[in-house]
Amino acid sequence: MSSTIIDIARDCGYSKATVSRAFAKPEAVSPKAREKIYASAKKLNYAPNVIARAMVTRRTENIAFIIHEKQYPAILNPFYSPILETVLQEANRRNYSLFIGARQDMLLPNNQFSIKRQMDGVIFAGEVDKPLIQALRAQSIPVVLLNNHWELEGLPCVEADHFAGAVEATRHLVRRGHTRIGLMAGLFSKQVREARFQGFRSVLNEAGLPLDTRFVKELEPTLEVADAEMTRLLGEGDCPTAFFCTNDTIAVGAMKAILRAGRRIPQDIALVGFDDSYLSRVVEPGLTTIRVDPERMGRIASEKLFAMIDGGEGAGEIIRLKPELIQRGTT
Repeated sequence: MSSTIIDIARDCGYSKATVSRAFAKPEAVSPKAREKIYASAKKLNYAPNVIARAMVTRRTENIAFIIHEKQYPAILNPFYSPILETVLQEANRRNYSLFIGARQDMLLPNNQFSIKRQMDGVIFAGEVDKPLIQALRAQSIPVVLLNNHWELEGLPCVEADHFAGAVEATRHLVRRGHTRIGLMAGLFSKQVREARFQGFRSVLNEAGLPLDTRFVKELEPTLEVADAEMTRLLGEGDCPTAFFCTNDTIAVGAMKAILRAGRRIPQDIALVGFDDSYLSRVVEPGLTTIRVDPERMGRIASEKLFAMIDGGEGAGEIIRLKPELIQRGTT
């Protein structure tokens, strides 16, 4: 016969109510009491009845991390993987399960949205999908947007300041003496693309430098595509002396093409990336890039979501994290 809360209470010396709270609402119990209660539960091989607890608390203790299919799987994405790890840690700390999926995982054959598992809340990462958000909110499921924003009442949004990051990256290249600067822009969401392009263009304007559209390239943000595009630009001859790449993956793909062509980095061509992903630290020379602190983004998004789950109303605020330049060997 399996152990019960009564058995745990008898073993650890706390009341049945305290033991129950330790599993249903851990933050309401002191760390000392939790430690003793959980030790008794482990000794007696006690497993909380999730279904029964959900009936009492009206919670499933499940949250979801939904990412756009362009960035899926998140665990392999250089930018989203540390965010996901932070969200997972926050969920575990609160005894929540985290389900990870892409937008298409929530589509029925008729293209209607379906929540296949009951969720207490959802973090939606990447491109904004308004019909999906509306479907979630129609079911009173709290939603937090991450790395994008949609100005809607009660919908918190956590993102990097993409405009400021692009300004810092381009100004750094100008300060290094470059007067011909190209842009390799990933095909991210419209908001991210426009913010980074406007930041790039604004610095050229303030420096009195021309915007040469021949060297403003929009491309899929993969190593292979960036490598091929840079190879093509180098083959045409008249190439800029520096490029702002709107993520690190693009920059590393460009690096491969430049080095393969016998050019030097940064003496012949300088590069700045965006994200400060692990890629920027494993290449040689190390990649100068814009850091946006993905762990902090994940932590803030989680805190906002759990606050809404606990009954707090979403403020509908847009939280933009200030980026910083990390200078390495490519500039």
